[in-house]
Amino acid sequence: MAVFIRDRSGELFQQLFHLTRSMRHQACGVILAPAANIDQQTLDQLESFVNKSEEGLAATYLFDDHTLIFAMILEDYKFAETHYLSLIVKDFLESKNLLQGQLVVASFPECGEPSERTVSHLVELAQEARGAEKEVRLFVEHPANQAISSIMVVDTDEVVREFVRLHLELEGYEVHEAEDGAEALEKYSQIRPDLVITELNLPIIDGYQLIDKIKKINPDEGKVIVLTGKQLTDHLSRSFELGAIDFVTKPFSISELQWRIKKLGEWR
Repeated sequence: MAVFIRDRSGELFQQLFHLTRSMRHQACGVILAPAANIDQQTLDQLESFVNKSEEGLAATYLFDDHTLIFAMILEDYKFAETHYLSLIVKDFLESKNLLQGQLVVASFPECGEPSERTVSHLVELAQEARGAEKEVRLFVEHPANQAISSIMVVDTDEVVREFVRLHLELEGYEVHEAEDGAEALEKYSQIRPDLVITELNLPIIDGYQLIDKIKKINPDEGKVIVLTGKQLTDHLSRSFELGAIDFVTKPFSISELQWRIKKLGEWR
């Protein structure tokens, strides 16, 4: 069931803080987007579009007339699920020429407690995102002692592995390599890297199986970014359902990959 709140008083922060706090005993996903005017008819179209992939979605929709920020608050949605849904929302908003910058994605309590400071920062990021490149920005808060320092790159292509390793090592990361899923799983059990960047198309143990096994070994801290040429919605959906936290498609920009890694480990 969807609820639409149109805020004409410019109190998006208060509304968002109240809604996220009311769900503090369960997962709560948040998607914010700078947008053009969104009315009830547009919302109905969005809900129909989203329900093709996410049937029975329980969401509250906000549109702040003052800041022109569109918000979705998702009941019982974890970070990976919220990220996946944000890609669907992005497609819809772009198809209607409504998106006017980056989408900002968060989930509580995975991104920290929905405190006044955290929610205020989230809204500020959404306001700053107006006019930026139309992509998805992940809002992640981790304690400093959980910052990403070690990474494992898993790909059958030696050139890709070396390219990523060299650039990440220049950024100060400790980087390990694996050429298939079996080698990756063995190394993961030994070194427990903070992050795994993996191709999906792997021999012996494929990328999906690898994600699943990593999340079983380390359900709370096993972070995985998928780096692959597979771009179909089914591949995205399955990766996020298994626990991947981000998805970068080939051919890729190393600066984009570096930015996404930085945001995953950054203390805000």
